[in-house]
Amino acid sequence: PSATIYYGADHEEPQLIGSCRNETEGDFRVKWHSTDPWRGYFECESDEYVKVFTDAILSGHESEEMLKKLYDRVLERFEEEDIGFARVFCRSSNVFMTSLEIWVKRDFVQLLKAHAIIAEAKGEVDYDNPLYSTGILFPRENLEKFKELLGKRYEITTDKDLADLAAEKGVDLLAEIVEAAKGG
Repeated sequence: PSATIYYGADHEEPQLIGSCRNETEGDFRVKWHSTDPWRGYFECESDEYVKVFTDAILSGHESEEMLKKLYDRVLERFEEEDIGFARVFCRSSNVFMTSLEIWVKRDFVQLLKAHAIIAEAKGEVDYDNPLYSTGILFPRENLEKFKELLGKRYEITTDKDLADLAAEKGVDLLAEIVEAAKGG
């Protein structure tokens, strides 16, 4: 399926969206985004629900356990607060990655509660720890080596920081790294 949707805390009855059917009765629909001729990802859309959380489940990454704790805590609290929600898992061309999304019924009070619960749960599981933003694009030891070579010139704490810097500086960054590696 392009997407798998679970309504509320129900773990038994997934609703699937594929190329030929949509079991959500129109609550959700998917759209394919092509990133190149061979790769891409599905994105869910809804007029009935609002996306309040999204992240990527990366197979074998340290963030898996943290996301599971966050997910379990949010589901528990949403049930306690009687918030109407759906959990959405969208496929991508990367077999090691699936999106994790939490959607809430389009209701102002429920949306406010949902955002407060998610913010609290993020604090409980240390969601913003830079550890969960490294080891994705570059092996951690390589990121540490880049940080060592570039010194205090740039603020690099995550893979994204280094990728953004590389996009901004281009070949000039490569020249800086080569110079630093030579001891200059």
